[in-house]
Amino acid sequence: MAFTASLTGNIGRDPELKTFNSGSQKAELTVAVRQQDKDAEAFWVQIDLWNKSAEYAVNYLKKGDTVYAEGAVKEERFQRRNGEAGHKIVLQYARVELMKSAEPKQSVYAAQATTASTSTSAPRTVDPTEDIIPF
Repeated sequence: MAFTASLTGNIGRDPELKTFNSGSQKAELTVAVRQQDKDAEAFWVQIDLWNKSAEYAVNYLKKGDTVYAEGAVKEERFQRRNGEAGHKIVLQYARVELMKSAEPKQSVYAAQATTASTSTSAPRTVDPTEDIIPF
């Protein structure tokens, strides 16, 4: 029987999307989790995301972002290249939320203004009432 856990941590590297022959997609997040004791060493947890969640991770999450995740906990054992046994903690069937971005994101209006000012065509006036939400 699996048990669930929730955690908060920082993403250690940008997620990459893997697509399988079946059409399923998977992204793995590697997240550093610190205990309440600030002097304690962080431990790493792998978070497996599938399909739409995997696409979200690749498009919106990046190294350094702080995320909250919850899911089923699984321990995976493996053998390292040097022959030693290893193990890792994996959060499966996870739900992930971005809590804090590593870099402040530029607003859509500011990005359009920057693009317009660097463009050789006539500058475009940005109307703040214009509906430009991409979804």
